[in-house]
Amino acid sequence: MEKQYKFVDPGVTRKELNLLFAKHLDRSLTQDEADTLYWLSECEYKSRAVILDLFKELASKIEE
Repeated sequence: MEKQYKFVDPGVTRKELNLLFAKHLDRSLTQDEADTLYWLSECEYKSRAVILDLFKELASKIEE
């Protein structure tokens, strides 16, 4: 079943991506890494949601 993604402000996605990566890498992000996540968070809202969902799913599988 296809997910229905709602619009989320890019700033919210950016913050979630940064927190997710920092948590699972157990370190602060470099400026280049943060800049790349900023760039990713500025794409179309559905693409942002898909990217974030994929990273969250990967992180949860790593935790298992």
